Amino acid sequence: MTLPPKQLPHAVLVTLDIDWAPDWMIENVAQRLIEAGVRATFFATHDSSATRALEREPLFEVGVHPNFLPGSSHGNTPEEVLRTMRTMFPHATAVRTHSLAQSEPTLGMMADRFGFKIDCSVHLPRASHAAPHWVRYAAGGKRLVRIPHIFQDNMHALAGMPWDLEADWFVSPGWKVMNFHPVHIILNSADLEAYGRLKALGPVSKLVMSDIPDIDREKPGTGRLFDDLLKRLSATQSYKVSERVALWLEVGE
Repeated sequence: MTLPPKQLPHAVLVTLDIDWAPDWMIENVAQRLIEAGVRATFFATHDSSATRALEREPLFEVGVHPNFLPGSSHGNTPEEVLRTMRTMFPHATAVRTHSLAQSEPTLGMMADRFGFKIDCSVHLPRASHAAPHWVRYAAGGKRLVRIPHIFQDNMHALAGMPWDLEADWFVSPGWKVMNFHPVHIILNSADLEAYGRLKALGPVSKLVMSDIPDIDREKPGTGRLFDDLLKRLSATQSYKVSERVALWLEVGE
C-alpha cells in the first residue's frame, strides 16, 4: 500500500526479542497479536516449532537476534554468529542484536556479507522525533537502514518509569518502535524482581507454565501495556518493520 507523505502516520511498530523464550510463551504472545489483528516483527534467537509457526503467520515477520557476547551459543566470532543466524533464518531481513552489542565492522558485515537490510539495535529511551536513517559502512557497500526503538520493557522497568500510553514520550512526534520480551509480557513485569526469581530456577528456555507465579494482569506493567497497545493498533493500520521501512524509502517523510 502506497500513501502520499502527508498521509503517512508516525509509525508505531511492535517488535519482540524472543530471547530464548519457551514455545508456550511465544505462542501466547503471538495469539494475543493475532486476536488483535496487529502486525509485528519478532527477533529470533533460536529455531523451534513456535518460531517456525511465526514465519507462516501473515501478520508476522521473523528477524534475527544474534548474540555477540562471550559464551554465545551462536558462535565465537561475529562472522560465526551471523552465519548461524543466516542459516537458521535464510529469509530474514532485519536484525536486533542481543544486549544491543554492535560495532561498525559487525554492522558492515551484516549488510555487505550476510544481506541484512535493517538494523534495530539502537535504543533511545522515550525519545521524541525518533526516525530511521541509512548508512553504508564501505565505499560501494550495501545500504543498511537503522531504526531506533524508544521503548524497551526491561529498561523501562529498571528506570522506574510509569506504564502509561498517555505519557509525553508516547504521544510526542516521531516513530514509536516498541520492544517487548515474551517473558516480561507473561509476567506483566513492572520491575525485574519476579524475572530474577525465575532466572534463579534455570534457563528461561526450560520454564514451564507451573513455574510462573500468580500474576495480577490488571496492574500497570509490561503485559498490560502490551495489551493496551494492541487495542489501539487493532483499530488502525499496523506494520511489520520491513513494510514500514519500504514505505519510508519509497515516499520519504
